[in-house]
Amino acid sequence: MFLAHRPGMPARAVENEADAHGVTWLDLLNPTPQEQALATALCGQPIPTFDDLNEIESSSRISVRNGAAFLSTPLLKKIGTEFQTSPVGFILTAERLITIRFQAYPSFEAVAQMVADHAAPPEHRAPESLPETTMALPPGHMAESPTPAAVVAPRAEVTLGSGEVLVALIETIVDRLADILESVGNLLDKLSHDIFRRQREQPPLRNVAAWQRDLLQRVGSSGDLCSRMRDTLLGLERITIFLGESKKDGAAPASGFPLTTRRFEAGVTTLPTENAPYALSGMLRTRMTTANRDLSSLTDYVSQAAGKVEFLLDATLGFISIEQNGVMKVLTVVSFIGVAPTLIAGVYGMNFKDIPELDWRFGYWYSLGLMAASVILPLLWFWRKGWLGGIK
Repeated sequence: MFLAHRPGMPARAVENEADAHGVTWLDLLNPTPQEQALATALCGQPIPTFDDLNEIESSSRISVRNGAAFLSTPLLKKIGTEFQTSPVGFILTAERLITIRFQAYPSFEAVAQMVADHAAPPEHRAPESLPETTMALPPGHMAESPTPAAVVAPRAEVTLGSGEVLVALIETIVDRLADILESVGNLLDKLSHDIFRRQREQPPLRNVAAWQRDLLQRVGSSGDLCSRMRDTLLGLERITIFLGESKKDGAAPASGFPLTTRRFEAGVTTLPTENAPYALSGMLRTRMTTANRDLSSLTDYVSQAAGKVEFLLDATLGFISIEQNGVMKVLTVVSFIGVAPTLIAGVYGMNFKDIPELDWRFGYWYSLGLMAASVILPLLWFWRKGWLGGIK
């Protein structure tokens, strides 16, 4: 899907170059090869593919080619109860912003609605003409001019720049990520309660294994979410730093302005350049600085959440180890109390002629009582030790 977003108008599909004429924001959503080729023709440079946007090097995620800034970052999205990341690309020039994404994001839809609802202030009408009849004035006295409030100068029409759209997108994405992190905090609190809840609230013994398996899956999902969130925040932080340091103090140079880069022959740079065509104005740079501070605070929150996930994982494994130790105690008791009766039965089951109790009238009952005593006495001893829930 290839969409053109114009201020004050709903999004419109781009089918040819004429549909994109004068449009500030072009949006590629899971584009087809034909739409990719059309966007390349409009941009004048190759549009990054999915594999290009998935590159993890900093020089691949932030670069400048022929006066256009190419930016990319993984972006987190909640799909049902699962969280997934998909790369998002931005191409920023002085006249246009091109976004490339492969999933629908609520942040983009929100900014698209803001652009559609955006309307430039109407030009003020000229002041009304004075009435034809006037009062007689003394000789030599000039007629007073209309009061300043009566004359309103026409205001210039305000257009929506590509930098402003990009800044609005990043701010909306940051707000969305903050909402997701709030839900992550609630998720970890619920998980912590489920792990450390009191004994009377624990599930029956037959369901302990399923309960522990569910806890481990939830802890693993939380850790994966924190990892994906960290990748998203890191990518956005790099973009905000780059845009916040890209200055526009005067007139922007023409496209293709020579840049000092480590790959000069390719016309690529990863450093902000003063007066570059893609650079932001002072107010937008200030907003980017604020967004960068928000991202730093979210990164700290994610680090804290990741530490809590690690703690909950250790606690879950510790409780599982305690359960396993309890099972091993039971198996030890069972094996121990079975050894003595087996030994007694083995002794009196030997086929020797001169066994003293062989001809004894109470020999059978004596051996049974001895076996019972060898079972009961160890059970009482283990019970007093607390292995069977007795005296601690």
